[in-house]
Amino acid sequence: MAKKFPTWEELDWSRRLRCRLEYAGLWSVSRLIPLLSWRGVRGLAWFLGGLVYQFDKRGRSYALANLGMVFGGEKSPEEIERIARDSYRQFARSMLELFWARNFTAANYTERMRMEGWDEARALVKENSGGIFVCLHYGNFEWLSIAGAYEFLPGCIVTQQFRNPLLGPVFDRLRAMSGHRIIAQERSMLVTLKHLKAGGNIGVLIDLQLDPRLPSVPIRSFGRWCSVTKLHAMLQKRTGFPIIPIESVPLPDGRYRTIAHPPLHFSPDATEQEIAQKCWDVFEDQVRRQPEAWLWAYKHWRFVPKGEDAANYPFYASRQEAFDDLMKTEVAGGAESAQHQA
Repeated sequence: MAKKFPTWEELDWSRRLRCRLEYAGLWSVSRLIPLLSWRGVRGLAWFLGGLVYQFDKRGRSYALANLGMVFGGEKSPEEIERIARDSYRQFARSMLELFWARNFTAANYTERMRMEGWDEARALVKENSGGIFVCLHYGNFEWLSIAGAYEFLPGCIVTQQFRNPLLGPVFDRLRAMSGHRIIAQERSMLVTLKHLKAGGNIGVLIDLQLDPRLPSVPIRSFGRWCSVTKLHAMLQKRTGFPIIPIESVPLPDGRYRTIAHPPLHFSPDATEQEIAQKCWDVFEDQVRRQPEAWLWAYKHWRFVPKGEDAANYPFYASRQEAFDDLMKTEVAGGAESAQHQA
């Protein structure tokens, strides 16, 4: 089950006061940022991202450990630190640019986003009467979603509950500005399946670690195992739709390449683990080429599988029986099934 936070009625007076202050701050930012120039927003994000990097000791340690694990043999410590800092700046930019996106309309969004491959994506969705899109927390994934709806591919967005119940509606309104439907995480599988079968589209962020006791599947990311959502794989198995990977790649001039990649097709015998792995594999090379655009300040590799050396994983990783059970079910079980079919 998704993590549940207290409702407004369950909060005491001090927590309600804090929530109201947080809401007032966020509301003010959401009104002020659209008044700035786009260049001004980028400069502010560069400053704030660098500032947060300096003060966020925990997140910085995760980012440096992750980058050291992946690039330690090919990049200097100074380069790894630069990438980590720039990753913070890119995430800050994505958040501020989400607020600035109030300036977008269906007529002008392509001034900031260079669209590639979307004609083919539209044709495929029309042919299948629905589409499954997957992406990472990479580049400006918020603008990627907004652009997808403007490209006549509005879909539904599964949102997570905030600790502060007043904040969710602010982000929901921004993310729905180009036509998306917002749905709560509870019962999201049932709702998204009905949405697809009714001719809709669904977008899934596939790169954050998920508790192995939740609907998850193990994949190899940069050569290490992690557990991620299997929502996209489950939907593909139930509908037979191809999966369309989409991506937002920062450009030197400040714009983004907003790419709809060729669709991924799967046989009816493909396992959920195989589907999820193939989706990740589309993106890994781009993350290697331009690593500063990914969200590194996150515990992407929380669990060390049985039989693997913990030294090959970040310092925060640990062994967990639930993850070993997931590996046994999804990876070993899938291999046995493939041998049986052969």
